Amino acid sequence: MARDIKAIQCPHCGSIYKTEVKPDFYRCQNCGTEYFLDSDDVHIYHHNGRTPPPAYSSAPPVNTNLPVYILIGAVLFIAVTYFAVMLFQPKSRNNYAVQSNYKVPRSYHTSFVYTNTATGAPVYLRLGTDYVDKGNNQSDLEVHAQFNNALNGDLLADRVMPKDGQRNNNCDLTFKTYKPDLIMAIGCSNILFEVDTRNNRLNDITTQIFKDYPQLNSGIARLEFDYYKDMITVMNNEGNSYYYFPVIKKLVGTTEQAEAVWKQQLNRHYFEFGYLGDDFDQNKHNQLIEVRYLEQGEHKIGRDLTPGRKYFSPAIIYQDDTNVLVCVNTTAAPSPPKSVQSIDVQTGKIKWTLPPDDYDLYTVAKCKQGFAIEYRKGEEADYVHGVLVVSNTGKLVHNYQLGRTE
Repeated sequence: MARDIKAIQCPHCGSIYKTEVKPDFYRCQNCGTEYFLDSDDVHIYHHNGRTPPPAYSSAPPVNTNLPVYILIGAVLFIAVTYFAVMLFQPKSRNNYAVQSNYKVPRSYHTSFVYTNTATGAPVYLRLGTDYVDKGNNQSDLEVHAQFNNALNGDLLADRVMPKDGQRNNNCDLTFKTYKPDLIMAIGCSNILFEVDTRNNRLNDITTQIFKDYPQLNSGIARLEFDYYKDMITVMNNEGNSYYYFPVIKKLVGTTEQAEAVWKQQLNRHYFEFGYLGDDFDQNKHNQLIEVRYLEQGEHKIGRDLTPGRKYFSPAIIYQDDTNVLVCVNTTAAPSPPKSVQSIDVQTGKIKWTLPPDDYDLYTVAKCKQGFAIEYRKGEEADYVHGVLVVSNTGKLVHNYQLGRTE
């Protein structure tokens, strides 16, 4: 088919002067614009005259800088968010100061009940260790002697034990009562304490009490209460043993001398569980025996205070010349409830009995209200503990009970 010949003008400047670059492609000699013929339509491409025109594509142009813009925007968003949080959060000195507001609970490890000789009220003494945070990754342990009124729980005193006296912050103490106003304790095996029952204090008396005895100048290696005699066994640092009687403040060097002092100078009247019959008796059973020594301890007399009465796992928890308190299992079964009974020291009759309960009993003190009895319960009661204050007629005056961590 014949093609019509038309004068072609440059679409840019209108000039008809052109040079054919290749078939149907022309370059304007006036302005340098290149153009071509396609189905009677003129398509114009502007370029610098040296670089060939780009290939035709229907896809939109791609912005290669877009990922960079996204990354920069994300970084800016995170930075703005961080500074906004830091600007509006509550101000504090540092993170350590915030954490230091938490106080580790006191860890109790020793307890004892006694009577304040000034007021007659029962006092619950407990020793516990405090963890003290001193900052800058520095800490320390403090042993506290805490005194509470067992009638109402009021805090009477909370005293830090001097480190020079205690020597070891985690020592348990063992107590022994010689008289209501003479209570001693041994800690760390070689430290002797005395309870100030009037001012509610626990004092280290190791150096003071033995300073007048040359035998002990080398120092104290070990102390041990004798629970059958009112004396303390003392070993010095040279390995020599002596025997000290706190009530009469006397130190002797042999067991024979200790036996003589105990027989001659101390009142030996007490109660114990035993058996007055033959040790090989097939009907042997527990008897509550009153023991007296006559003629300066040379003659022993025993009397069954409660003849015919049967006891299951009995223990005397308190005694003096006019009172005896015993704790007994209610049945012969394993781990039955326990009961506390007050026995008349003259007739052997039961004056009163506390309701049976599942607890273990520890120290007991005679107080103005009657008796203060320290107790602890097991897992089924979540290990609660405290002091029962009981009247002289067996009525519960107050149960000062504490939780397992108190």
